[in-house]
Amino acid sequence: MSWRRDLELLHDEEIDMVLKPHPLSFTRYHAFFFILILVAFLFQRFYSLLEENVSLLSAFISLDAVLSIVNMKTVDAIFLVFFWIVMIISGWIGTRLLHRKMLMLYVVLIAASSTLLEVYWSITRFEIAFIQRSHVKLLLLAGTAIASMALIEIYRRRCLYIVTNRRIIIRKGLILNEEEITYDQISHIRVRQGIFGRIFNFGTVILISMLDFESEESLYREIPELLKQSEEEISDKNLEELSLKRLRSKNQLLLSGVPNPRRVRVIIGNRQLKTKESLA
Repeated sequence: MSWRRDLELLHDEEIDMVLKPHPLSFTRYHAFFFILILVAFLFQRFYSLLEENVSLLSAFISLDAVLSIVNMKTVDAIFLVFFWIVMIISGWIGTRLLHRKMLMLYVVLIAASSTLLEVYWSITRFEIAFIQRSHVKLLLLAGTAIASMALIEIYRRRCLYIVTNRRIIIRKGLILNEEEITYDQISHIRVRQGIFGRIFNFGTVILISMLDFESEESLYREIPELLKQSEEEISDKNLEELSLKRLRSKNQLLLSGVPNPRRVRVIIGNRQLKTKESLA
C-alpha cells in the first residue's frame, strides 16, 4: 500500500494495527450539507410563492425607487432578506450542534458571495438562459454543499491512524499532515461516542499528552495568584495566557471515528503500561 512506502519505522518497531475512520463517522457533517441542499430547493419553491402573491407585497412598493438603482424587484429583495435570515440560523444551528465555528463562516461567505454576484449581475443586466437571477444564490448554495460533502469524504478516506509498539502516527487532512505521539507522552486516554456511534460501534479516541496535563495543573496553581491581584494589576497579557492554557484541546490528538474505539483504547492502554514498566 502507498502509506507503507513512505512510512519509516524505528528500530525494532512493529505495526500493531492500522485504523481508518468508519464510513458513517462523518455522517453528521454530510447531514448538515444535505440540509443546505434541501434548503436551496425549498427556497426555489418559496420564491415561486412570492411571485404568485406579488399583490400582497404592495406594502413594500415604496422600495421600488431604491431597488431600481440595482435593477432589483421587490420580490427579489424580500427573497434575499429571507435567504440571509435562514442562512444565519442554519450556520448558528450547525455551529451549536457540530461544535465547528467554521460552519458559521461558511454560510456567511456563501450568502455574501451569492449576494454580491446577484447584485453585480443586476447592475450589468447579465442574464443566463433558463436561470433566474435570484436563483443564482440557490445554485451556489447547493453546488458548494455538494462539493463540501465530496471534500469531507476525501478527507475521511485520507485519514489514517497507525498504532505501533512504540508510537501512534496520525495522518489526516487534504494535504496529508502527520502527527505522532509516543506512549510515554500520553497522560490520559478518553473515548467519546455519540448515540449514532454506539449503535454502529465507532467513536473518537482522545489522547491527552503530558503537556496538556501539566498546563492544567499550572493553571490551577496560577489562578489563586491572579485572584490575589487587583483588577487593575491583571494585565491583558495575563488574561491571554490564562485563556490559552484553558484550551487544553490544542495538544490533544484525536483518532476520529475509529471502529470499536473501546478495544482501541485497551490496546493503547496496554502499550502505555508496558512502556511505563520498561522505563521504571
